[in-house]
Amino acid sequence: MLRISLLSVLLFSSLWAHKINLFAYDEEGKLYVQSYFTQSSPCKQCIIKLLDENQKELLVFNTDDEGKASAKLPSAEFTIIVEAGMGHQAKTHYIAQSHTKEEAKTLPSDTPWDKMLLGLAIIVFFFGALFWIKRKPSHA
Repeated sequence: MLRISLLSVLLFSSLWAHKINLFAYDEEGKLYVQSYFTQSSPCKQCIIKLLDENQKELLVFNTDDEGKASAKLPSAEFTIIVEAGMGHQAKTHYIAQSHTKEEAKTLPSDTPWDKMLLGLAIIVFFFGALFWIKRKPSHA
């Protein structure tokens, strides 16, 4: 029984040897992709495909010798597929987090001005009340 257990552990652990890991992020309208195998060896010259929701190819490019690649964002939402040959591939659905400089100009501001002004008003009121209390002469 022990031999079977050890043999199955060895066989199943080797199945993950060629699993491709995919990491992607975007900044200022540019997509960055890094792919590597489980032993941290890069996926060299692997094919990266970006597909829309209808599985139409938006863009195809290759990784470098470090398993890294970059390209301009083709759309706000798409699927990334990394193919390493012989059936090895990784796939993920990606939603862009950044915007180009032109898109960022039209986005609403993240600064809550009304909350900032309310906070300042509370601080002024608090210190004004303290000043008024301290300034009032005490009758002894």
